[in-house]
Order: sequence, then structure tokens, then C-alpha cells
Amino acid sequence: MTATLTRTEEELTGEGPCPHVSFVVPAYNEEERLPASLDTIIAFLGSQRFDTELIVVDDGSADTTPDIVRRWMLDAPPNVSMRLLQHERNLGKGAAIRTGCLAAEGDFIFYIDADLATPPEDAVHLLARLEDGADVAIGTRVWPDGSDMRASQPLQRRLAGRAFTTMRKLLRVLPDIQDTQCPMKGFRRDVARAVFERQRLEGWIFDAEVLHLARSMGYEIVAVPVHWRHVEGSRLRVRPQQAFEVLRDLIKLKFFYAR
Repeated sequence: MTATLTRTEEELTGEGPCPHVSFVVPAYNEEERLPASLDTIIAFLGSQRFDTELIVVDDGSADTTPDIVRRWMLDAPPNVSMRLLQHERNLGKGAAIRTGCLAAEGDFIFYIDADLATPPEDAVHLLARLEDGADVAIGTRVWPDGSDMRASQPLQRRLAGRAFTTMRKLLRVLPDIQDTQCPMKGFRRDVARAVFERQRLEGWIFDAEVLHLARSMGYEIVAVPVHWRHVEGSRLRVRPQQAFEVLRDLIKLKFFYAR
């Protein structure tokens, strides 16, 4: 059964801003995975009863990623507006998501990974919280019963994630949030603009930066359990020196950057 996002009757018949929901997808050399992912996202957005937007940000790909997006744009359903934004060179995932979120025009703006490790249908649950008044809704892979979907990750990735969480909590950066790195997050449009205008980190921990900025600006953040599975072909490469880079960026967040 296809999941649907909710919207009030007044919004459906009124003259409010369109689209109602924007999806931002960063893509770097994704020619192999992107066709199937676009099919899935477009089918989901196209099934909604209101206008939606899909923005793919090509982060300096050297393959046919932008050509694939252009082809899919030709067959998008009437209620799905597609756009391709491009970086001349690879700037990093954080920069790609910043570009897309600042350009998005939806009442509510989501970002999601091109590998769809978290399915787009789970945006239903995040949107419900945003429509109830939350400023930011983030997916969490840790469920109320204690199960953690990150257990499907390879050992090296699990250890790196635990090390990051330990450093983050020791520095008291978002210590109450269990999973800052889940690849699905949603924002009210005004909140997205305010946060991403200030977001600067382009590396692995940009998610934590986004949430740290939102928290420091007084926005409410709610965590919503989502499904997640490990997908082979991740662009993240765990390197020994990365621990120092992550620690450096966390110190920036804690003592300098957000201020």
C-alpha cells in the first residue's frame, strides 16, 4: 500500500504556498543507484493529493548522474515538480544538502539519501509532527523498544558511529539526541532557511551541526523512529585521521561555531 502524507482540507482548497512538501536528494556519482531511487521517490510523491517538489543536487559528479535526472524530469507526474541543481566540483554532502534546502520552496522540506536506506514513505510520520507544530523532525534508527537498526552496519561503521556518539556526548553536543546522523530530516520552510543559511560544515558531521544550530536558535526538535537498512556502496570512507577531523568539528560546534 502506498503511504500518503496528510494535509488539511483548507490547505487543499486554499491559495497557500505550493508545493506543500519538498524532497532534497544529494547525489555524487550515483548513476547506478539513482534510476531506481528516482522511480521510488517520484512514485511516492506522485501519489500525494497535493503538489510536491523533488530537488536533486548533483555534487560535481563525473558520471551520468545529471543526465539521468534530466531524463526523469521529462516523465514526472503533474504534481511533482523536479529540479536539478549542480555544483561545478564536489563540495561534500553537507554543501549539497545546504544548496538544495535553501532552494526548496515547499512548506515543509525534507532531505534523504540517494540510496534510500530510509524509505521515502517514512516521511509521513515526520510530516505529521511538523504539521502538529514541531520545527524540526528527525528520523531516528533507535526505536522505543531499544532495537537499533544500525546493527546491520558493518563492524567498522558501527565502531566509528559509536566513537562519534561518545565524543559528541562527552562534549555535551546534543547529548539528549540518540541518533543525529539518520539520513532523513524534515523542517518547516522558515526553519530550514534560518538554519541552512548558517550551516557551513561539509563533512560527515554536518547533520549534528544542523541540529546544533537549530537547538541554539530555540527551535523544537522531535525524533521519530524510522526504518533503515545498510546499503552497500556508501560514499563514507572511515579513515584513522577522520577521528581527529570529527573531534575538531565537534569542538567548533561546542565552543565557537554556533555562537
